[in-house]
Amino acid sequence: MHELSAGDVFAGFRIERVLGAGGMGSVYAARHPRLPRLVALKLLHSSYSADPVFRGRFEREAELAGRLDHPNIVAIHDRGSADGRLWIAMQYVAGTDAESALRAGALAPWRALSIARQTADALDYAHADGLLHRDVKPANIMLREDGSGSGEERALLTDFGIAKAIDEGTSLTQTGSLVATLRYAAPEQLDGRGANPRSDQYSLACTLFHLLAGRPPYTATSAGALVGAHLMQPVPRIAQVMPGLSPALDAVFARALAKDPAHRFGTCAEMVAAATIALTDGGAPTLPFTQPGGVPDGRTHDVANPGSTGAARWLVAGAVGVAVVVAVVAAVIVGRDSGGGGAAPTSTAVAPSTTATVDAWAAARPTIAMFPDLLPADPDSAGYRELRCSFATKNPGAVWDTGFDCTDREKLELQVLAHKDAETVDRFVATLPEGTSQRLRSRYGRPITVRSFNGSTGPWVLVAFDAAPYSTVLFQVYWKGHTHEEMIDQWLTTAPL
Repeated sequence: MHELSAGDVFAGFRIERVLGAGGMGSVYAARHPRLPRLVALKLLHSSYSADPVFRGRFEREAELAGRLDHPNIVAIHDRGSADGRLWIAMQYVAGTDAESALRAGALAPWRALSIARQTADALDYAHADGLLHRDVKPANIMLREDGSGSGEERALLTDFGIAKAIDEGTSLTQTGSLVATLRYAAPEQLDGRGANPRSDQYSLACTLFHLLAGRPPYTATSAGALVGAHLMQPVPRIAQVMPGLSPALDAVFARALAKDPAHRFGTCAEMVAAATIALTDGGAPTLPFTQPGGVPDGRTHDVANPGSTGAARWLVAGAVGVAVVVAVVAAVIVGRDSGGGGAAPTSTAVAPSTTATVDAWAAARPTIAMFPDLLPADPDSAGYRELRCSFATKNPGAVWDTGFDCTDREKLELQVLAHKDAETVDRFVATLPEGTSQRLRSRYGRPITVRSFNGSTGPWVLVAFDAAPYSTVLFQVYWKGHTHEEMIDQWLTTAPL
């Protein structure tokens, strides 16, 4: 319920009309008491004003946010307290917001990318100045014409400072507002690890997903279910939610929405650049590779898979009809001799192919998207427990389609084998000795069947997933000097599967 009406005066500002209300308070269009301009006056709920911890953080963070000067950030003019209530006067934006724009459904891809690109610029600018937002969502992105007469749209990110003060100093008290914010919250904000610039990137990726697909990546209606989804559920494939979109976007969102912040893009702008390339060219072109701080270092990378450098991929100069082939080292997946306990599939090394292809890892990206917190996003990055993987070639008799040969910091060896369909997996498993079998659930709650074998080099386990789409993938785990039980207890039950 709005507390002020047209004509009321608060803190010297004359109220003209109500602009809206949310979890933090009400917003009014008001006349500045000394300057001939209209401002957006936000009056925070009394529950915040009465909280001394919040008041202190609000003052500090609003002062920092007031220093931000960027064309895509709503400027803060003033803030203070009147009649025991906290208020903040901000730049008035005549227009709408991205949440309102979404009421008609998904936005056109070019418009969604434009909004995300401008928001990314604002976030990277704020991050460079040491300030996090912590509540990036469509409702906090204002939209208006840029004023040039071209009809182009400007996106302005609002609520810097307020979001940080609320996140650290108090809690949201209105369930609806809490759920609205949780739809875009990064896992580390939910499990106590603390926020960082890549937390804002995660929220921006959720927002971009919503703009493109017409719904956020996780759509649970309760706070508990949303928290569980962000922490444990795999990243949805946007090409399945919105079939008209390029499947190359799946790899972009798999990285931007990784549960581990270290596996995400270096900057928000890098993430949006990858999405742009994925939408327009399927991920083929290259852009300057940037370090985590956004500084070009002279290399190139596949922007749909930003960690991969030019020395580890195929480059195609299609515009002039010249293909530049960069050799890709073929990995060898060495099968484990069963010694009466069941043999794992084997493969042999082959010479690098000269077939023109954009990325040697492209065929395996669906597998990476299934296990974004386990597998590295590219040949140059690391996954769970510093897992390093090589993309594998196979011998003609192998039944799997794509595979990885991986080793982590504890010298555990993991083979990830993706098949055409679950039926192919079932037929292969049927050829193995029965062994010891047990039904378990992974850390993320997925039902799995674990079979234990004894080979000539030691114990190893085969992990099969019982539900689609994971049922097309087999894991083979070998850990020298460890028993079956140790592999299961010390790795399988804790790995992000």
